[in-house]
Amino acid sequence: SEMGRSVRVFARGWLVLGETDSPFMVTAVNAAGMLPMLVFSLFGGVIADRMNRRLVLIASDGFSLLVMMGLALLVITDVVQVWQVFALALLNGVGFALGMPSRSAAVSNLVSHRDLASGVALSTTIFSSAQLVGPAMAGYLIDSFGEGVPFVAACLMLLLALALLLTLRIPIARPRIEAASQRALLSGIAQGLGYVRQNTIVKGLILLGLAATIFAMPYQTLLPVFARDILHVGPDGFGWLGAMGGAGAIAGSFTVASFSSLRQMRLLMITGGILLGAFIVLFAASTIYLLSLALALVLGFLFQIFMTSNFTMVQVIVPDYIRGRILSIRMVAMGLSPVGMLLLGGGAQVFG
Repeated sequence: SEMGRSVRVFARGWLVLGETDSPFMVTAVNAAGMLPMLVFSLFGGVIADRMNRRLVLIASDGFSLLVMMGLALLVITDVVQVWQVFALALLNGVGFALGMPSRSAAVSNLVSHRDLASGVALSTTIFSSAQLVGPAMAGYLIDSFGEGVPFVAACLMLLLALALLLTLRIPIARPRIEAASQRALLSGIAQGLGYVRQNTIVKGLILLGLAATIFAMPYQTLLPVFARDILHVGPDGFGWLGAMGGAGAIAGSFTVASFSSLRQMRLLMITGGILLGAFIVLFAASTIYLLSLALALVLGFLFQIFMTSNFTMVQVIVPDYIRGRILSIRMVAMGLSPVGMLLLGGGAQVFG
């Protein structure tokens, strides 16, 4: 599922750059895909706490598959227009926002509480692996077969994900969920917000994640522009830039997974956060492709140890009956990433 999403995001960025020749539009289409998280993640959190998480994942991936098939058809038949890419990015964002809280919260149903920190960190290697393979695959397919083939490949990956989900069995923790299920949807959201407001540690972790989401994560959306206009490499070179970031992210995930105490998680989060800003500046200054590849590797590592340790601490601290809603609030913070993306894209358009 994540592999399909990674291929789609990278291929979509290259497609929009070719259609518009605008760095701002490249960041804007990624922002469109993240905007639904501002609203729909909260509902996804309530759904994660009250419904069978496996069925939610099947519905989310099934919806994403339908949207992806539409985009693939438009690109292959060469009738795609930029507004259609934006509209379908919004729809993809809705499916992602509704399903992601269930995907994250399901980890706690599949491992013991003793292993939860390692389980959460290990599950992020799935996303890191997709970031490694997805961009390289998208770049190769665009270079060899054209812009439509990556979207077809993403559809096939989602079909495989659905087949695997059908075999998955996720235990359902019932005691407090059944009592809560009698309340209104908005009441469930209010409970999650109230928990965050009263728990200063969780609130602080979410705010730290928000800072990285707005000021660090958006650099990834400009990779197509750096590849073509700064480093002067084609889609294949662009794919390898993303792949190196994914390789660093895998190393970061395994680093976090090898630690288990909250003290160690806190140290990793602080270290990653401080160094991340410095290496983004170095990446921005580089005009040498091989150096940029190395910096992308380090950036992937630092970003992953920061975000994974932050995410793991939230997972470990909150109880299961409300975990889906708390994770959805954290994802609302991620939904604010379009602010950073649009500022970065606008700055690139105006100042270079």
